[in-house]
Amino acid sequence: MSFVCRRAVIPLATRLLAAACALTAIPAHATAFELIYTGAFNAHESLNLASDSTPAFFTASTPYTIHALFDDATPNLAPNFGGSFDGFRAYAPSSATIEIAGTRYTIENSTANPTAGVTVAIFDQNSFTLGRYGIGLIADPVGDGAGIVGDFVSASPDFTVAALTATVFTGFAGVGHSSGVCTSGTAPACPHAITPWVLHDGSNAAWNLTLGNYSEDYPIAHSPGASIGPLNTAQIVAVPEASIYGSMFAGLVGLVVALRRRVR
Repeated sequence: MSFVCRRAVIPLATRLLAAACALTAIPAHATAFELIYTGAFNAHESLNLASDSTPAFFTASTPYTIHALFDDATPNLAPNFGGSFDGFRAYAPSSATIEIAGTRYTIENSTANPTAGVTVAIFDQNSFTLGRYGIGLIADPVGDGAGIVGDFVSASPDFTVAALTATVFTGFAGVGHSSGVCTSGTAPACPHAITPWVLHDGSNAAWNLTLGNYSEDYPIAHSPGASIGPLNTAQIVAVPEASIYGSMFAGLVGLVVALRRRVR
């Protein structure tokens, strides 16, 4: 190939690459995230087929890992209490899974099941325990339903729910579990309804995950009589949108095809 031909190809490649980059830079209407949360269930909680008449309680501390995909443009299902709760958001995940003792289950979300389906619940330091952050899954957020919310001292980077970003939560201080909404009084010191999360295994069989009503501290008891539980971890990970990858791939394919034709 002559030097003249090479000079013609290089500017063309530059223009096509710039076009591909421009495609990927088109602003999106939503930012996609994934919540990754780890913790452990105890003997106050149970997992059994939905068809079983009695719960099957865990006999030992049983680790779990939650993965929930959501975006910040889905309807915010958090109750509009105003004031300090302006720092609370609850998003319906597009998908949510939980791995318990090596078995992965899908979790019904609030879109499919408004009563027992889960939302991704996020509290910034302006709405949770003063100076702390809360993160987890809650069903029926308006009624403060069955859920798991971890209490963290720090978040990196610092954020507010109005400007959500990829975040690693650190300084785990404890976690609260709840079986369902309060039937009277005010949480957490209230009788709770029992509303299990609905899970599905690989064969689509339905399971009930029934949570207990308790709080655990970590690594020390922060309040009198509190029990010490295992370490929980949480992070929000940014997830590139499929459309971005599609635009990038299409641009690169176009670049390769044009270069090959020009070389020939």
